[in-house]
Amino acid sequence: MTKKKELLIVYHSRTGLALQMSEALKQGAVLASEEMGEELNIKRKKARDCSIDDVMAADGYIFCAPENLATLSGQMLEFFHRNYYYAFRSTEENGEYHEESQILGRPYAVAIAAGSDGSGAARHITRICTGWRLKSVAEPLIVNNGLPQTKANILSSPKTLSKISEVRCHEVGGLVAATLML
Repeated sequence: MTKKKELLIVYHSRTGLALQMSEALKQGAVLASEEMGEELNIKRKKARDCSIDDVMAADGYIFCAPENLATLSGQMLEFFHRNYYYAFRSTEENGEYHEESQILGRPYAVAIAAGSDGSGAARHITRICTGWRLKSVAEPLIVNNGLPQTKANILSSPKTLSKISEVRCHEVGGLVAATLML
């Protein structure tokens, strides 16, 4: 019997928008697995609770976080800081040091909850995933909350995911799930 494929959705949310996005990403993955008649184990974990064991056990990933000061949110960045180097295997052969990503080629997607353009946060995660040697299966999904960037709007909570953005999240979640099940 073959091992059921596993999708790991790692998220961080400050104002509720990335939380809702992560839920919609998961729903999209569930729908895709049902449509394909395949079983897919889907784990959705807060960035602060996600370990290298979770990363290593997964066959694919979706990283969902808010933009914060035009870059990646601190808790999501801390997830990568805490786990990044443990995804590499180091060897020394004939006096030469080698490193190899143990998650090489696994599919991933990025979803950003943004107050402005979100591109800085998307680039940040994409660069980290490139270092891990993951394979992007979708352009970064950036959901802009549409609010003017005032202190009151930035700090207001909870934000609400629009129906159009929910559908876009379903599509990305479904795409990563389908990629895993092919």
